[in-house]
Amino acid sequence: MPDEPVISPASGSVYEKRLIEKHLIDSDTDPVNGEPLTADQLIAVAAAKVVRPRPPTATSIPALIKTFQDEWDASMLETFKLRQHVLTIRQELSHSLYQHDAACRVIARLTRERDEARGALATLQPAATAAATAATEDDGMQVDAGEAEDDDGGMTSKVLADMEAKAKQLSKGRKKREKSATLATKDEVAALSEKASHKGLHSSSAALTCMSLGDITNGMVLTGGSDKTATLFDCDAEKVVATYKGHTKKVTSVCQHPGADVVITGSADKTVRIWEASTGKASHTIKQHVADVTGTSLHPTGNYFVSCSDDRNWGFHSIETGQTLAYCTDMDVSAGLSSVQIHPDGLIVATGTTDSKVHIWNLQEQKKLASFAGLTGKVTSLAFSENGYYLAAASGDAMVKLFDLRKPDKGAFHTIAFEEGNAVNSVSFDHSGSYLAVGSNDTRVYTTKKWEHIKTLTDHTKAVNAVAFGVDAKTLYSASADRSLKIYQ
Repeated sequence: MPDEPVISPASGSVYEKRLIEKHLIDSDTDPVNGEPLTADQLIAVAAAKVVRPRPPTATSIPALIKTFQDEWDASMLETFKLRQHVLTIRQELSHSLYQHDAACRVIARLTRERDEARGALATLQPAATAAATAATEDDGMQVDAGEAEDDDGGMTSKVLADMEAKAKQLSKGRKKREKSATLATKDEVAALSEKASHKGLHSSSAALTCMSLGDITNGMVLTGGSDKTATLFDCDAEKVVATYKGHTKKVTSVCQHPGADVVITGSADKTVRIWEASTGKASHTIKQHVADVTGTSLHPTGNYFVSCSDDRNWGFHSIETGQTLAYCTDMDVSAGLSSVQIHPDGLIVATGTTDSKVHIWNLQEQKKLASFAGLTGKVTSLAFSENGYYLAAASGDAMVKLFDLRKPDKGAFHTIAFEEGNAVNSVSFDHSGSYLAVGSNDTRVYTTKKWEHIKTLTDHTKAVNAVAFGVDAKTLYSASADRSLKIYQ
């Protein structure tokens, strides 16, 4: 019985006064039939406040069972209504998510069309510059066409010409180059053993996540760590040259310039930073990506580099200005990019994805040329052989696949399989292309003619995240999650 009963003239129902007044604060309708209702319309009922005794029939076992059954039915009806409400909310949420996904796809398409328009504009730029020069010559003035193009940014004819010239130079030199007389023999590589082990390059709890050698003759090693920093270490002097601080999440990729005072780092904080190697000062910060930056690779000209991200895009950037010259998005790539590597000639670039695919791109036009499959885990590392023919792809499913770029339709021509659960984190060819180093739970070295396994190094106590050869393959560097940098000779 209500303590203070009132009647609603809209539905004729009896309510507890304090409850119906609370309801009318939020909604001016009768809760039973939804008709308009205000507090002034409520009719008070004079009722004696009497607690009625339970009727004798309610004290019997059948009556109690009936009471319990009624309560159970009421609970089930309420549960059913709640489930219906949850289903409605789920449908509305799904609709909103589909709309968000469609909007993202539209944005990606518009971004791609914008980049294509920029490329077309860059192609038309030389003709426009020539016309402007001709016009100014009539007035007795001269204009530097190269400077006019550079002001526009993007993949200008100057950038494309630099890439073409470097590719021709490298390709021509590669045909004439012979293997070094001092290149390590197979027996010498098989005799590799630990010469030095360095810890303390990063914080005491930080794993080494990546590594880069610039000029392989000077003993400088650049490492990135999970402590959000990168460190340049002089192995000969056994001292830290510079520390690069500024990222807000772990460093996932590093590049050391072989001939300039430049260091490049990529991080899970979605940024790429360009640093002065000697001072540790950041000269540029690139914020083009919208997800974790997963890889960086230096262009052979030394003036540009490529970055890739888990947002499915890769970008081509200028080291001098920090400007993004090209940003490639392809809707056919349905998963994030996990690794990137520029070809030794500098005209194509390879990207690995989290869904086990390898894509080859034309760097100048940002168009996909080929795709390789066969891996079953995330592509963790890519490496081109110096002869320009072979591509090694490592994956988290304990496998390394070798592809021949001359036969893109053939798939992998060789597979190096590791033990189950032994994820491969890094692959690297030596400068001659004679040996391949693979980092996983240990470090292994293979020849590149018969892909013969010749050495296993088990000095690290945790996963090896990066490997690289030194001069003439007589030195091997490895960086590990056990916080150590090891040097083998």
